[in-house]
Amino acid sequence: MPQLGRFQKRINEMIPLSEALGIRLESYDGHALLVSAPLQPNHNHQGTGFGGSVYSVAVVSAWGLVELVLGDMGLQGNVVIQVGEIEHLEPVTSDFYALCRLPGGEVPDRFRKSLARHGRARLSLIAEVYCGEPSLTPSAEPAAVFQGRFVVQEIRSRMGVG
Repeated sequence: MPQLGRFQKRINEMIPLSEALGIRLESYDGHALLVSAPLQPNHNHQGTGFGGSVYSVAVVSAWGLVELVLGDMGLQGNVVIQVGEIEHLEPVTSDFYALCRLPGGEVPDRFRKSLARHGRARLSLIAEVYCGEPSLTPSAEPAAVFQGRFVVQEIRSRMGVG
C-alpha cells in the first residue's frame, strides 16, 4: 500500500492534529476509505471518545476519500469542508474507526461533469464511526454518523506530481 503510506505522511504534514489524534489510514479500495484512531489520546473526562476527536476522525475519512478519488482521476485540487455535522448515537468506548464510502460506490457523474466544466465541484459524503477493530464490513451499528459536503476547487492535472 505505497499510496496509503504516502498519503498518511501527507495528511500528517498538512493536518498536524491528525498525527496527535493517532489517525491511521487502514484501507482504500477506490470506493471507500477506512481510517482508525486509538481511544487513549482521544478520550474525554468520562473515558469515552471526545466528541471533537470523533468528529475529526470522521472528517479526515471523508476529506481523505475525496483527495484519493481525485488522485485516481489524475487530478489534484484544493479540497475543503463546506458543511459538516455529526450525530453521536452511542459512546465511543474503545479504539475506533471511520468508514466513508462514495455514494452508490462510484464518483457521481454530476461531480465529474462539474470538475470538467468548471474546475470545481461539490460532493456530499457520509462517514460512519464504529468501535473496535477496523473493518470494511462492520458487524455493529455505528456509534456516530457524520454528514458533510466538500468543495473541490482550483482543480488541475497531476501530471508531473509525485
